Amino acid sequence: MKSKIILDQYERHYLDGKFFIVKKGKLVSRDILDSGKIITNENHLKEGDLIGNFFEFLPDNNIILPEIDIEVEALEDGTILEEFEFSADDIFQNIYFEKMLMQLIKKSMIKFFYQVYDTKGYIMAILKLYANDEKTISKKDINYENFNISRSQFYLIYSKLKKEKFIIEKEKKIILNIEKIDEYLSSNYD
Repeated sequence: MKSKIILDQYERHYLDGKFFIVKKGKLVSRDILDSGKIITNENHLKEGDLIGNFFEFLPDNNIILPEIDIEVEALEDGTILEEFEFSADDIFQNIYFEKMLMQLIKKSMIKFFYQVYDTKGYIMAILKLYANDEKTISKKDINYENFNISRSQFYLIYSKLKKEKFIIEKEKKIILNIEKIDEYLSSNYD
């Protein structure tokens, strides 16, 4: 049975891992990390918008994320949320819809990484995000412009990552030391 939640202005609710559709009203959402850090989303949600932890749809094999609770706060009296039930199998049966959803999730994750990790962790998290199944990336695919930081800052940190053996350049590939990166990322988020 689908649950329905009715919130008055400024009233808050945790989504408890479920997805909801806004049936009426407006609200804002916050990602609350297990470290206590709160990341408020930039825009409000309105009627017809879907809210939930979409990062759950990412393949488990590559990304380490902290536990995330999503809290919503109503901006209007009588805001109504209705549980939205669907399965990943339904979504991933259409290859084009799957690719579109994955690109949107990756775009959101880059913003998320920027807020959660220091610059070194941010770069490593993005490298992991774009690595293939062999945990490698083509050198031609890496450019400082992909990281939304200055050229000098990117190459300074990239050089440190090579020196500290987080990454190894071999021929035209960048090989990620996944164990070392995972250890760093799991212990260095705000």
